[in-house]
Amino acid sequence: MNPNLTDLDQLTVLDPARGREPSAAEWARSRAMVDRMTAGRRPRRMPRELAVVAAAVAIGVVGALTVPSLLQSTAERAYGSWTPAPGSLTGEQVLPQARLCAANGVGEAEGAGGRPAAVDPADVLLAEQRGLATLLIMRKGNGVIVECMSAGPGEDEQLASMSLIDGDPPATPAGTVTLETMSSSGEGDGQWSNIVGLVGPGVTAVEVRLDSGRVFQASVRNGWWAAWWPGHEGGEVDTLTVTVRTADGGATTLRPSELA
Repeated sequence: MNPNLTDLDQLTVLDPARGREPSAAEWARSRAMVDRMTAGRRPRRMPRELAVVAAAVAIGVVGALTVPSLLQSTAERAYGSWTPAPGSLTGEQVLPQARLCAANGVGEAEGAGGRPAAVDPADVLLAEQRGLATLLIMRKGNGVIVECMSAGPGEDEQLASMSLIDGDPPATPAGTVTLETMSSSGEGDGQWSNIVGLVGPGVTAVEVRLDSGRVFQASVRNGWWAAWWPGHEGGEVDTLTVTVRTADGGATTLRPSELA
């Protein structure tokens, strides 16, 4: 390293996007986040784990990943079997995946992962299956709520994991939903996206419609809603809409930027 350069200068050479002017969509996303922060709203965040995955893809550092989300054979099988309507799973049905999720170290102090974790089916707050892939939201022993995706119960079939909330989620007003995270990972034809939020009392269903015309159902359970799909839209600004349906027959359609 050059001792005459600052730490930031030395790290800049590792930035795969150095010298690139942000697109209009990226500028809009940044300004929207600043507006939310200055207005006292909690900003939506790109999960750090998925951001690391995206950066590793860009610079080719496959071996640096702790979650094997870049194993093409595993990911391709999950993409190829994706379905727009999810199957609902119980905590008992996803205990193998939940145990791996609980022990992966995401949302814990450095070095805390890898140990066998005691998991109760009640720790699983939401679990869905689309083809071979399972998405689950669960509470770890330390109270952190995380999301994990896998293409099967094996350790080499785990796709990605990210922390969502540390502790109890805030109350969500009746008939509404929040957006806790929305992102994309991978590159080219191997990109996939996810979207996760909280639901208030009275919400019976959440539907996602991409601007390309694809429509699919999100899973709704225990105060959470979630979905994943093959595609890049989760990493872009307002290229989809979310329709919230309530028990009284009402329906509200919003862009992600309009969700609280």
